[in-house]
Amino acid sequence: MPFNFADKVLVTIEVVAGGSLTTDGTEQTVVEVTDRTRVEGWIDLTNMQAGDQVTIRWYVKIAEGGSYGIVDTVTYAGVQARPMLYFLKRGIEYGWKVTIQRDAGVDRSYQYLFFKGG
Repeated sequence: MPFNFADKVLVTIEVVAGGSLTTDGTEQTVVEVTDRTRVEGWIDLTNMQAGDQVTIRWYVKIAEGGSYGIVDTVTYAGVQARPMLYFLKRGIEYGWKVTIQRDAGVDRSYQYLFFKGG
């Protein structure tokens, strides 16, 4: 008998954060997850214009009661040719977060969507 994908649940995912965030010049948390799971998601930089600059930071906590450490820091400036940022699925145990900070230009709204599970 052939395998019927319609009868199988291949993955279970749950939206943990979604919406839009308007920058204000400070480092703002886009998403933070503190339970044991796997997380992935998107930030849309489509609204960036000439003169705008934002920094995206990605943190992880690897010990119970520990502090967040930086995984990556990337700065984006001006209009983005490829505005959809994708954060690869990562397993976490104690904490994971992504932040955004406007460094130059105008405060703008950025849409985002993050999932856990899978």
